[in-house]
Amino acid sequence: MLHGLSGIDILKDIRNKGIKTPVLMLTAKEALDDKVGAFSIGANDYITKPFYMEELIARVYAVLRTTGYISNENMLEFKDLKINLEARKVYINDTEVELYKKQFDILEYFLMNKGQVLLKEQIYDRIWGIDSDIPLEIVEVHISGLRKNLLASGYNKYIKTKRGIGYIFDDE
Repeated sequence: MLHGLSGIDILKDIRNKGIKTPVLMLTAKEALDDKVGAFSIGANDYITKPFYMEELIARVYAVLRTTGYISNENMLEFKDLKINLEARKVYINDTEVELYKKQFDILEYFLMNKGQVLLKEQIYDRIWGIDSDIPLEIVEVHISGLRKNLLASGYNKYIKTKRGIGYIFDDE
């Protein structure tokens, strides 16, 4: 249970709002009815506990590939922006863009969550870790630097600030 709601309830809610983010259900519920129910309301995959971490990672990549979030196992794409996850390189119009490690990590996180508002806290926890002692404002510093590095290509405009909330990466 997640904050008093089931994963199925949360999935119904996000699908009813028109959110198309890929969803992999990770649950202890093994019954066929639970699995079929999750798929019928929009789950992209379903895995039960216990599981092997390698299998979970493979399933995440499979969902991202089949939903168009990555073109192959090692690439994320958005228009003419490509991220090679294995080489940790960013290209815009086939020209490499130099980014610092944390900027790369933030851009990767944005592309994996295109069109979704990400709270500053979510970005912080993902990039620096929940137990980090670094101040939360570091998120703003690195996003500012990321925008500067994307400025020449015009891709900085896709990183939008949601005042008092966080950021969204989209083309609207």
